[in-house]
Amino acid sequence: MKQESIFTKCSIGILIVSFLVLVNEFIQLIPTHSTRLEGFLLYYGPFIFAIIGGILSILGLIKHKTKLGLLLIVINFILCFWPVFIWSLPTSVFGL
Repeated sequence: MKQESIFTKCSIGILIVSFLVLVNEFIQLIPTHSTRLEGFLLYYGPFIFAIIGGILSILGLIKHKTKLGLLLIVINFILCFWPVFIWSLPTSVFGL
C-alpha cells in the first residue's frame, strides 16, 4: 500500500468541509440564512473549496501516484461545476 501525501490528506479534509457546508445549507446547524451569506455558501462554497482541493490533490498526485489522488481530482473537477448544476437543475426538472 502506498503512502498518501500530505496534500492528498488535506484535499480529503477540504472535500469533507465542502460537503459539510452543503449539508449545513439544508439542515441549518449553523444558521446562515439570517446573515448576508444566505445562498452564497450553497452556490459558491463547493466551487471555491473544489479549486483549492483540486490544486492540493494534483500536488499530491505528482508526489505519490495513488488511486485516491486520482479519485479526488475527479470529485473536485465535478464540484467545480456545482453552480452550473444547481442553476440548471430547476430548469431541466420544472421547465422554468
